[in-house]
Amino acid sequence: MNQRSTPPQGTTMFDTDSALRAIDIYLEAWNEPDSDERARLLAKVMADDGGYSDPSKQVGDRAGIVEYIGEVLSAYPGARIVRTSDVDMHHQFGRFTWRLVRSDGTSLQDSVDFVEFTEDGRIHRMTGFFGLQKPDDAP
Repeated sequence: MNQRSTPPQGTTMFDTDSALRAIDIYLEAWNEPDSDERARLLAKVMADDGGYSDPSKQVGDRAGIVEYIGEVLSAYPGARIVRTSDVDMHHQFGRFTWRLVRSDGTSLQDSVDFVEFTEDGRIHRMTGFFGLQKPDDAP
């Protein structure tokens, strides 16, 4: 659902379409084997000091993310990252699910990323969790 109402004073609200475009370009960078092209793609949608964190790595700037993506691509030759959900947004925050599909068509489990945008709509921080959260058995 697109966010169209006026945000409270002092906050920024992004529409889902803009967030989706930024996230899809970000994911395109994750599928790009050429580091210069990855850097170009990320420069379009991510702040210079944009951060990234997942259970295996924490990176504090866009250049480090370009390098980390290269490491992941080397570990999974021919694999692709695909978004598997809509982008859910409120204020400058969003979430979406994705999965890594190997070159033979098999895939890892769906995972979730949480994104924080800058006031001008670029990605400031991406935080990923591998796998989806399991339901609690508590009543």
